[in-house]
Amino acid sequence: MLQSSVQAAASAGVEPPWKKWKPNPSPPSFLSLPDVIILHCLARISKSFPTVLVPRGSSSGCNPRRRKLHLCSSYAPRVPLLVLAVGSDVYALRQGYRPSQAMFVRNRENILWSNAPNMTVARVNPAACVLDGKIYVVGGCGEAAAKSCWGEVFDTKTRTWETLPDPGDELRFSSMIKKLEIIRGKVYVTSNEGEGDSVYDPKTRTWKAIGKRLEGDSRCWVGSLHYSCRRESCMWYDKECKEWKHVKGLSSFNKSCRRGGLIETVQFCPKLLILWDKFAPLRGDCEEKTICCALVAFEKRKNGHVWGKVEWSSPVLTVPSSYLFLRSGGIRT
Repeated sequence: MLQSSVQAAASAGVEPPWKKWKPNPSPPSFLSLPDVIILHCLARISKSFPTVLVPRGSSSGCNPRRRKLHLCSSYAPRVPLLVLAVGSDVYALRQGYRPSQAMFVRNRENILWSNAPNMTVARVNPAACVLDGKIYVVGGCGEAAAKSCWGEVFDTKTRTWETLPDPGDELRFSSMIKKLEIIRGKVYVTSNEGEGDSVYDPKTRTWKAIGKRLEGDSRCWVGSLHYSCRRESCMWYDKECKEWKHVKGLSSFNKSCRRGGLIETVQFCPKLLILWDKFAPLRGDCEEKTICCALVAFEKRKNGHVWGKVEWSSPVLTVPSSYLFLRSGGIRT
């Protein structure tokens, strides 16, 4: 039947039906949108930046699909915005190797960013944290600017910047800040290299040197307790006895899983994320490392002991062995 139809069409000089068929036109390209729309869409995505997502099956105290941990390393080809939440607003600072004074702001319910007042000086990969509705930004500026404005604070109510007092040559360092965190109303600054760490008291507007932590010792607050993680141990500080005690229930995890080098610990909702690396199986001539992550929940029992439970543990990223870890941060999106 088909053959006869073809022959009839050919004898009549009529083009066969399938030759008249034309493919549907291609759907509109994303790049055909106006630049401003593309910019705001891309601002919502950070695919070029290593990201750890807690799996849905975790019993984490917050919605895991709305919580991310960003890992900043020398291996990342491009660094996104450093995001800070203050009330119903979200602020962002540029992170990268081009100095920038820019800061952006948007409402949590709005996807569009707008310009906020610029910082006093241009900074490269600054560290930032929030305390009492104010944004503290430290580091990332040139040597000349650092002497007059190593740190500054932005008041979100008055929308003004104020320079922090100079900590002095002994406490001010030029390398990238590893961690900026709030502990008991004070701003703690942790360096990436051998420089000393320091603490800033906003009430007295003074800086003070603090002891440098041991290499491989990463400390973090989870709830009201202070934890210290090393290569093969996890401890908590008993304020009543004024001594460090071992977290029970993690001995097998410490010995079997964490044989590599400890990278960082991060408070993640009411729990602790532990990051470490280990050498990956050799593939060709390229030596690589695997970054692993574990989510640990804690319980302080009636007998005064603190027990830990590993809720999730998995490799999350493979990088060249020459990579340099810079910092991490939990961001609620």
